[in-house]
Amino acid sequence: MPSRFRFQGHAIGAGGRIRNPFQEIIEIQAPSALPEIGGYGSTRSTTFRYREILQFEVAHTEVTGSRSTASGGQPVYNTLIKSTVEGLNIMGMVTADRVVANLVSEHPGEPDGEPSIKLAGTRFENLKIAGVPVKVDLCLDVFDRLHTHQHVLNAYQGEPEFRRLFDGITMKNRLQEAPERVRRWFHGAPEDGREMPHTKGITCLSLVRSLQPDRPPEYKGWGHVIHVEGFGTIQLAELQLSKQTRRLTMIQVNLGSPVEGDIMTCSVDDGGSTY
Repeated sequence: MPSRFRFQGHAIGAGGRIRNPFQEIIEIQAPSALPEIGGYGSTRSTTFRYREILQFEVAHTEVTGSRSTASGGQPVYNTLIKSTVEGLNIMGMVTADRVVANLVSEHPGEPDGEPSIKLAGTRFENLKIAGVPVKVDLCLDVFDRLHTHQHVLNAYQGEPEFRRLFDGITMKNRLQEAPERVRRWFHGAPEDGREMPHTKGITCLSLVRSLQPDRPPEYKGWGHVIHVEGFGTIQLAELQLSKQTRRLTMIQVNLGSPVEGDIMTCSVDDGGSTY
């Protein structure tokens, strides 16, 4: 029986929920989904304002899936999943001119083949946290080089430089110093030192190599996780990877007292499989 390919891809601009001092859902803004047959879709949301909690000027998402032919005549399935948010403002504490999440992939036609998924173009522009401009150094160069899951596994086991980067990103040697509200966003160390940390085949980490504030901030940072008293905990550029999928969320905020809730912006995921 000839094989078929099932496309998979989703993107959202923003969404969330508030638990206190009221209980409300922040309806998902600019959602796009790729049908399993492929195709194209895009959605735009403009001049959005939810109370004084979440605002943005434009949120735009785009999903594309198409089939092409490799040089050897084999089918290749290509996807582009993209989310962009401009003029972002979360309670005046997290602001950015533009946030972009990109996943660009090639899926082979073989049933057990791994997709090549890259993140080129993913970025923060003029990000500020608690009023302090922050330059975010993303290690796109590393993960675009290691663009399949097997490449990442091989590098974890065989490249000391990548292992040091991975351990730094995941706070392996500092995590016990962090408070519980920070530790919850990181994997624990694997039982086998050679095995890459994962839960049910999914490894969670971040693209953030370093955060470079313009001046000494009043908040405490732990890798890609930042806690601001009276506001909440911020996670930047979190990446989930498995053999067939990637999921990237550029900003997620766990709001603390007095407003409690969760907000996420610029989230994309890419998958697809042959069956």
